[in-house]
Amino acid sequence: MRESFMRLVDHLRDVLNFKFAIGIVDNVIAKYIATVVGFSSVAVFFLGQNDRHQSMKSFEIMEDYYTTGRIVLRMAEALGRLSLAGREMTKLSGYTTRVVMLMKVLEDMKANNFVRAQVKNKDEDENSQKEHLSLETAMPSMIMEKDHLIKFENVPLVTPNGDVLLKNMSFEVQAGRNVLVCGPNGCGKSSLFRVLGELWPSYGGSVTKPHAGKLFYVPQRPYMTIGTLRDQVIYPDTIGNMKRKGYNDEHLKDFLDKVHLGYILEREGGWDSEQDWIDVLSGGEKQRIAMARLFYHKPQFAILDECTSAVSVDVEGFMYTHCKEVGITLFTVSHRKSLWKYHEYVLYMDGRGSFEFKPIEERTEEFGS
Repeated sequence: MRESFMRLVDHLRDVLNFKFAIGIVDNVIAKYIATVVGFSSVAVFFLGQNDRHQSMKSFEIMEDYYTTGRIVLRMAEALGRLSLAGREMTKLSGYTTRVVMLMKVLEDMKANNFVRAQVKNKDEDENSQKEHLSLETAMPSMIMEKDHLIKFENVPLVTPNGDVLLKNMSFEVQAGRNVLVCGPNGCGKSSLFRVLGELWPSYGGSVTKPHAGKLFYVPQRPYMTIGTLRDQVIYPDTIGNMKRKGYNDEHLKDFLDKVHLGYILEREGGWDSEQDWIDVLSGGEKQRIAMARLFYHKPQFAILDECTSAVSVDVEGFMYTHCKEVGITLFTVSHRKSLWKYHEYVLYMDGRGSFEFKPIEERTEEFGS
């Protein structure tokens, strides 16, 4: 590993040295040599014997020299920029290629065409325990929309590379039954929600879920948009959307109070205050803003991905209790034992291709350990 890292360091050093040398050459040629050559060529003409200058006064000669020199200088700068255009076109070509690839992937997704080249390890043993699914032959899952229900029937969890995390996942969650999702890193917790949100395709079985607008995801590091304090709570809605939903600033103030963040209005100067919210708010304040955002949208199901890790236990408990009161069903990814009492079911994935979905009273100590 050390040898591989040193080879990478040496390679990056060579690349930087090469770019530095090329930059010096380009700038010297474009800015200095071209200017010197341009003024020198003009000076030779003006300082030599020229019948045209015999009848001109000295200030007229200098004026003529300056005008001609400026023209030559502009031409030299234009030629210099032209010599550097190749490098800029190379950069533009790279950006264009990436955008074209993105557009092609989006078009394929719209057409439900999820065939992708798989990354394979050439040294991988044929008897390796790691299983793969052929994405070329797999059929997409059936996606059905139904309110107040999330149901997976015989759905495999598969990465875009074809690695099978779970061969066959089946569970059903009715509205009002909070689920705690736990397991070791890499077991498939995030993959489950990517499939649920249709960010990743699912192969086989069927997925029943509400409309995408009735699902809400709250990450550990919530996104803070550019705009006012009001925009942070109602994101991605606009003020017009907020008014059409029947909300006003008093309702938003109530949401902030519920997450113990009402003081921020006075501290930051009101709803119309615009700040760099990513830097102004602390980690815990940003997580509580995200929970206030959840209360504003009031979806049927919410996915909470370690979203209260920087919040005190008492405030966390109040927020979970309020979610239950307003009818938001929670899928919580967390390792805090204090959250178990707010959930009815546990979905445990062991990272070895197995999972268990049971009422939280059963084998709680085993999962907690």
